[in-house]
Amino acid sequence: MKLLSSLLVFALIPACAQEPKTPATDDFSELSGLDEKSDAFSYQMKTLGTLTYGHTSASKAYSKTPRYRAFKFDGALDDKVDVWVRSDDGDAVAWILDKSYKVLASNDDANDSTLDAHMTVTLPASTSTTHYIVYRDYGLSSSHFTVELAGGPAYSTSCHADSDCVAVSRGGCCPNGINVAVSSGAEADYAAASACTITPHPVCPFAVILDRRIAQCNFGTNQCEMVAAEDIRCGGFTAHPHQCPSGYTCQLTVSTPDIPGKCVQHN
Repeated sequence: MKLLSSLLVFALIPACAQEPKTPATDDFSELSGLDEKSDAFSYQMKTLGTLTYGHTSASKAYSKTPRYRAFKFDGALDDKVDVWVRSDDGDAVAWILDKSYKVLASNDDANDSTLDAHMTVTLPASTSTTHYIVYRDYGLSSSHFTVELAGGPAYSTSCHADSDCVAVSRGGCCPNGINVAVSSGAEADYAAASACTITPHPVCPFAVILDRRIAQCNFGTNQCEMVAAEDIRCGGFTAHPHQCPSGYTCQLTVSTPDIPGKCVQHN
């Protein structure tokens, strides 16, 4: 019995003595400015395609050459992004990057019971909608991974007519009069997404801008946007003619009245 007890104790020693994993501190700044088709880029990362919200990639084989694999996705300011990188034969380490390859979120093990990586982030403002989900195996071992992208906009900006769009304060900690365009009915969602969460509340400047732009629907993208009255293409023989705001008149070209005109302010 004593011999059996001793064997059990020694059997447990390796598990108890196992050292914690060293955190991954990978940096991707060297990729900024590189052409994805260049050798300098492909030596470090291989882009496997594009994902959209609500989709999961097929299982992709991984090897240490190149070191990273990536999927692109389009994301806008305040989108709520939820990503899982899973593997049955590997140890996932993953990152969410913006177009400049700045790390927005990262994860090694989602919890104590899995080697899969899980990341959530609210996307900050960016000069581009392009973002990356980047991953590798922790030990750079040959393995297989799937990437699941969930989430979406925190508020809607979709539209089919100008009446679908409303202008609301940009919000944040220091509203300065600038407005943004959202879908009618999404005002509360936008207010929640743009609420100030800094404590204590910062001291804000007194200057306030008088934003005279109009919320209207871009029929090319079916997204609400803010447009200066002078830039509105009004009237004309079009499927969805824009209207001028109060204080403006739509001035059409006499020779071609079917073509949209410009909004001209009353004298």
